[in-house]
Amino acid sequence: MRAMLLIWLLLLGLMTCFNFADARPGGGHSSSGHSSSSSHSHSSSSFSYRPSFSNSSSHSIGSGNSNPATLFVVLVILVIIIVIILKYQNATQPFVAAPTIINKARQQNTIKQALDLLKQSDPNFSAILFIDFVHSLYTKFYNYSTHPEFSYLSPFISNELQQHFEKALPWTVNEIVINGIRWESINTQGLETENISLVIDANYTLHQQDKATRYAVTERWLFYRQKGLLSAEPDKMQTLCCPQCGAPAHFTDSGECGHCGTVINKGEKQWYLGKRVVLRTTALAASDLVSYAEEQGTQRLTIKQDDLAEQMQIFIQQQSLPDWDSFWRPFADDIVKAYFLSIYEHWSKRDWQGVRHLLSDRLYEANSFWLALYAEHDWHNRLDDINISQVVPAKIELDKYYEAITVRIFASCFDYTEDANGKIIGGSKRNRRSYSEYWTFVRRTAKAAHTAPYSLTSCPQCGAPADNMGQTAECGYCGSKISTGEFSWVLFLIMQDDVYEG
Repeated sequence: MRAMLLIWLLLLGLMTCFNFADARPGGGHSSSGHSSSSSHSHSSSSFSYRPSFSNSSSHSIGSGNSNPATLFVVLVILVIIIVIILKYQNATQPFVAAPTIINKARQQNTIKQALDLLKQSDPNFSAILFIDFVHSLYTKFYNYSTHPEFSYLSPFISNELQQHFEKALPWTVNEIVINGIRWESINTQGLETENISLVIDANYTLHQQDKATRYAVTERWLFYRQKGLLSAEPDKMQTLCCPQCGAPAHFTDSGECGHCGTVINKGEKQWYLGKRVVLRTTALAASDLVSYAEEQGTQRLTIKQDDLAEQMQIFIQQQSLPDWDSFWRPFADDIVKAYFLSIYEHWSKRDWQGVRHLLSDRLYEANSFWLALYAEHDWHNRLDDINISQVVPAKIELDKYYEAITVRIFASCFDYTEDANGKIIGGSKRNRRSYSEYWTFVRRTAKAAHTAPYSLTSCPQCGAPADNMGQTAECGYCGSKISTGEFSWVLFLIMQDDVYEG
């Protein structure tokens, strides 16, 4: 703004010196600027300047004693001054959004390259399955910590962590919700071990000394394993189990399986948690559930993987499709938009079970807690008149077992929360709320794309009504477990646009 003001003052001075006579009646200039930071602070400033000049009957420039040569020199000087001012403005103007996106893209490109290296030595590795494994371990870690069952996890936890929590003061942790798991680094260059660092955002209820407190936490978990291992198949990765016999994890302190008797040493057959760092802890109150903050990141550019076009080609070749559009149109309409509307409709009704077959296990479990908490307070979070304006492909991940497609969905609705008496305690029924989210859909590799519109109300395996799905997403008619992506797309993850990193 200072730069624009200086430019206008220079122009005004020149207009005065050279008696400019043809300025627009009432003409002027206005501009506004905005800046934002990673902490979501927002500031704006505006400048409006409307100079007024008297008209000359001659309608000519340079009347009086003005010399054309002098005018030319002054104009050149003015141009130079403007260029210098603009360069200074660009050099000093804070601009966070674009570098943030660039940095995130670079970070994710580094992660992708590291994942590619890991898959070269371990073709069985699946990011989807690894996240499932981490989710299971995180939940069991806190459920069992300070309790005798903690030894059941001995092959998956370092000796230091195991000893620390076995000696800690007793507590009980339940109602564990994992909001997000982000890749931080992958290192396969060690001589004897490989490691993966993740950042986990979660919340849980801690019961200690007759007091219950709910916490939001951010933690860094560092996993290790012996170099050169092949990852286990899906049935041994999606739940925490013995890497040898597949039975549920039930180990002694020495790592002996309670079912098959095999001793599982840390890192020799499966990843184990070597280090854990708590980065942030915040106590939550019930009022936090209905607090409505301003949407952040909706106006940012979509974060797309660098080789998205290449991955699209690989995908359509694997599916024997003529082009990307032949897949994308039915996928965007019959899966993305249909799931989006159905899932949020059932959310508004507090009927999460009605879309159990559309959700991954961990997404269902995480949001079941929140809906139960809303039901406890007799609150309803309403999402009325949802309109989807755009669906944009952002990422495709392909591995031996799974296909994953991440899209960014732009939508708007009336988003508000009301109590048992219909009183609005958060949000608004009058002002539409515009937002965007990144949704990741997964299914097992080599599943043929459907040719008819997908039915949201039927089991994708047997075609029976999807009205008899248990909490484990097993069809009550054919017994098939639907939530693994074995038979159709399932929604694996939802991330807000201000935290999505690619």
